[in-house]
Amino acid sequence: MRAASWVSAGTAALSGAVAAAAWRTANRADQARLRVEAERDAALEQVAALTQLVEAARAAAPQNVDFHVQRIRGPVDRFRLRNVGAGTATNVRFVIDPAEEQNRRIPTPQWHQDGPVTLLPDQWADFAASALSPVAGSWRIVFPTFVTVICDEAGTPRRIDLPTDVVAEDDVVS
Repeated sequence: MRAASWVSAGTAALSGAVAAAAWRTANRADQARLRVEAERDAALEQVAALTQLVEAARAAAPQNVDFHVQRIRGPVDRFRLRNVGAGTATNVRFVIDPAEEQNRRIPTPQWHQDGPVTLLPDQWADFAASALSPVAGSWRIVFPTFVTVICDEAGTPRRIDLPTDVVAEDDVVS
């Protein structure tokens, strides 16, 4: 019986060793799985952060908006602001410097239409930029030399020189 006890004890020890090895392998696999999941979560967080940065950069980038101004002579002279860029200019408005506003010789530009102005590519809107002002002791119509325009896409004001060439109502340059 002694041999059977030894065989039984050996079998128990061998079973314990195999169980310990199996547990150790399973524990290492579980730790490796946890490490891989943590690395995957960190990579997904980086992808989400980079995606937000790209979207913010796209939103902040100018949409290729550019303007051209034409002066049109008629019963009342007016100016035409044309979007010559490839992007849409929304909420186009004039920026008035407070120092210029106080100087009565500088007229405040006004749109000829009501409401916010949106200019698609190659679309235009007319505005007035003249004022009756006392000049050298007499009243004269005064035009500014430039206007400052801002739109939502560009985000920064743009100074646009007003042209000295005049186009008549029938588009004839004088």
